[in-house]
Amino acid sequence: MTKILIVEDEKILLDLLARHLQAEGYEVLIATTGDTGLEMARNDQPDLCLLDVMLPGLDGLSLCRILRRETDIPIILLTARASEVDRVIGLDTGADDYVI
Repeated sequence: MTKILIVEDEKILLDLLARHLQAEGYEVLIATTGDTGLEMARNDQPDLCLLDVMLPGLDGLSLCRILRRETDIPIILLTARASEVDRVIGLDTGADDYVI
């Protein structure tokens, strides 16, 4: 079964994403901080990471950089930051896609 790690601190969005992905048959791993997300990514080796940019503790961009150095896991940044500069920064950190 494909494992998807969601690193998101907004409970409503997290629950919605998790519920829909589980309904499609994915195994969903959940982290609400960047530090926990990093630990889970290292230990559970997910197939995909959906990552919020604005996280408590280790922020999403820093987590993305670390994951990119350590693994080739696909990373999709999910964020409310919509400027072109934010998108460029997100993709430059190693994300595979940037979804507003």
